[in-house]
Amino acid sequence: MFAKACEENELRKGKYEVAVVNRTLVLIVWPQDGQPRAFQGMCPHSNEPLADARFNGTVLTCAHHDWEFDGASGACIKGKPCTLAEYPLKIERGEVLIDTADITPCRVS
Repeated sequence: MFAKACEENELRKGKYEVAVVNRTLVLIVWPQDGQPRAFQGMCPHSNEPLADARFNGTVLTCAHHDWEFDGASGACIKGKPCTLAEYPLKIERGEVLIDTADITPCRVS
C-alpha cells in the first residue's frame, strides 16, 4: 500500500531525501540524468543507515565503509555484487508516495 514519504517540492535533482515509510527507512534518490527512485535506506554491507551517505548526482557512497551504488539503478559499483532494493514510487497531487510492502531489503555478508 502506498504511503506518503514527503512533499514533491522537497525533492531536488542530483540530491536525495530520507524518509520513513511504514516503519522502513527509505532514500529517495534523484539522479542528475533520471527520475526520482526509492531505495532501501540501510547499507546491504553493514546494515548501517545510508541517511548520511554522500551523493554526487550519480553515485551514492555509504559513509561507513565507502561502498558505492549507482543512483539510477541501485547497483553496487564498489563493494560486493548486490543491488539496493527498490520500492515503487509515484507522485500524485504534489505528494511522493512509496509502497514498501513485499519488498525485502538486500543484505550481503
